[in-house]
Amino acid sequence: MKPNPPKIDSDFVCIINRDDANLAALILSHIDQSAGYIPVFEFPFVSAKDFETEPKEEIRDEHQLSRTRARKFDIRVGNAIARIGGCKYLIVAGLNDNQKSYLSFLDKCETIFVEDAFDVESMLGALVEKEGSISCSEENLIACLPYALENNLSLKIDNSSVDIPKNLGTDEGLVVVEKNKKVSSVFGILYGHSIGADIELIEPKDINHYEIKDLIEQWKEGKVDAHNNLSAAIYSGIEHIHFANRKFVTFFTDGLPYSLILKNIIPISHVHLRINPDFFVFNNINLASQSDTFSSVVFSPEKFEDEETDFVVDELTRNNFLVKPLIGNEATYFNLDNHIQHYPYSLLHLCSHGGEIKGTRIIEKFLDSNGEEHTVEYDEIFSFGLNPYKDSHKVATKRMPRKLDGLSWGSRDFKEAPYSQSVFTDMFQLWGNKKNQESSIEVNVPGSCHIQCADSAYQAMFSHLAAMQSPLIFNNTCWSWSDIADSFLGAGAKGYIGTLWNINNSRATKSAKIFYENIFDNSILFALHKALGHLDTTRDQDVYIFWGLHFTGFTPSPDLKGSKLLVFSKIMDSLEMWKAKLEKTQNTSHKKTISETIDWLARILAQDFKEEVLKYVVKK
Repeated sequence: MKPNPPKIDSDFVCIINRDDANLAALILSHIDQSAGYIPVFEFPFVSAKDFETEPKEEIRDEHQLSRTRARKFDIRVGNAIARIGGCKYLIVAGLNDNQKSYLSFLDKCETIFVEDAFDVESMLGALVEKEGSISCSEENLIACLPYALENNLSLKIDNSSVDIPKNLGTDEGLVVVEKNKKVSSVFGILYGHSIGADIELIEPKDINHYEIKDLIEQWKEGKVDAHNNLSAAIYSGIEHIHFANRKFVTFFTDGLPYSLILKNIIPISHVHLRINPDFFVFNNINLASQSDTFSSVVFSPEKFEDEETDFVVDELTRNNFLVKPLIGNEATYFNLDNHIQHYPYSLLHLCSHGGEIKGTRIIEKFLDSNGEEHTVEYDEIFSFGLNPYKDSHKVATKRMPRKLDGLSWGSRDFKEAPYSQSVFTDMFQLWGNKKNQESSIEVNVPGSCHIQCADSAYQAMFSHLAAMQSPLIFNNTCWSWSDIADSFLGAGAKGYIGTLWNINNSRATKSAKIFYENIFDNSILFALHKALGHLDTTRDQDVYIFWGLHFTGFTPSPDLKGSKLLVFSKIMDSLEMWKAKLEKTQNTSHKKTISETIDWLARILAQDFKEEVLKYVVKK
């Protein structure tokens, strides 16, 4: 079963301040034409304008975090607009001057600036013909949006209105959206409308993934109450919804594993509301109409007597995918890290040990830029990768904050504390100084997740993914649903399959085989649902979770030779891009990193594409 994706409505692209959910609802109700998915992107908070001239060397910049985030946003949105061939109107809504300073493409589009709700009707009212309007209170704008979109109505604010109209339901697909009061929940509604699914809005739950993991671990250790507590924490928000007759359901969620609670009674996928959901949805829809890369990376240090690796390689090759095997002694940290970042692939399969890893719990003091002293408690994990070609070995240090001045990281008290952005920037720049450490003990780091390589443990601390492709990641290691999943999703993966606990090896092997037997005849979601079927009544029932959309899938390549040429061309494009970046970059450390990437790409061409390189040189 391969469902059809929605189309992209390229008449409009919207950039809206992340916290202006009501403004987003008003705008979308005015411009939606039921012609597909309107690309909507939520602009993150920034604490300062961008530099007019980039500093040549690293400086201590209290706004570094927000500047980096905003620059990445600008590049991603610019690329998204280019990929759809431009748009008729670019709507920039609710942004302040600091945010606008990062947008480098405004002069390339017909841009409409919407400052607040009062501008919506006057600026956008004449662009799309509507059947009428519907009045609702400001607090009910988001709840009324599904009805407005379905019936081609624009929303009007009338705080005396109390009714929330409902659409007639179907038994087709369902999209469930946690109302997080951010723009992301609004384009969750827009996505549901674009695929013709029913839409349910639910209240978010006050439980984080660390608490979920602890409850799952207790449950698997035989504590029945733990499963009951987990179900009670999540199920109460969805118990009014009838799922059984649906073809599928997609949850827009702040990280909750609904598939586990619902026991995968139907195919269930998830979209993470905190990890670039705007680009995640856009990329999945946009890529569905484009040709695939038809390549894959299969990784295994061969830690198990019986594993799926050979089967996966054979099945992908049979469908004319170019497979790059990183198996046995080739499954090193260095090889995995570089292939994850710089090799163009559409699928990455990981077979190894995973789960939590040992590290150090550290308590340390630091002075912020205002001279105030703070105490931070964090976990630190070291990993390294030996470079077999140069005496230059990558050392990765992951630090996971736990407390700041006694406040648990991410807690309600922590969020309400009056910290300025500079405190966090100072903390991230200054921590790791042994002179300031008050104590350190070895711990099994909660929430950590690694991939065991032949020579070291890999923590997935990367900046790029698949040479700017958007691949599927099947991480068939233990406890692979969080942390590492966040890294891949944040970098642009179009889908991620992970495990919620330490899965039995033989069942993991069988599940992977069933999945790959079905992946070219079904969407990823439906292929995984078939694989989950064989786990029923076992300890590992419902162990897998899928972050992705219901229609995303793969098709076989016409021929293997063509797949190899396609990968070769993408590596060449990537090589030229990095060479151009090297010429423009002034920062010394950036130059070193780019040069190492260029060297690696050139080495891959020499090792794996000798014939293609020779033909290219002769032709040129």
